[in-house]
Amino acid sequence: MTPLIQRESGSGTRTWFEHAVTRLRKGWSPEVALELSSTTAIKTAVASGAGPAVLSSLAVAPEIAAGTLVSPTVTGLELERVLRAVWPTGDRLTGPARDLYAIARRDTT
Repeated sequence: MTPLIQRESGSGTRTWFEHAVTRLRKGWSPEVALELSSTTAIKTAVASGAGPAVLSSLAVAPEIAAGTLVSPTVTGLELERVLRAVWPTGDRLTGPARDLYAIARRDTT
């Protein structure tokens, strides 16, 4: 596999991606071309030709739209993330927060 530009070890996107690949290829470990601490730094490195990266589609949407980065189609790899809503124990959601939570819980399948 091609070495990737990645976030620091333990970051959400990196952990999620590594788990997804490991499910398909047991014993796989990532080859890291460059490890950076921000999404902006990774996008800059990719745009300058330092190598490819895996980032959230939301994080790169402006660059994809502008044509400064490209996103290939990936098949056979489950790249869907699980998100969690959290709030302090004992609190109840009200108003817009409750409405957003209700929308997020809807089953879209």
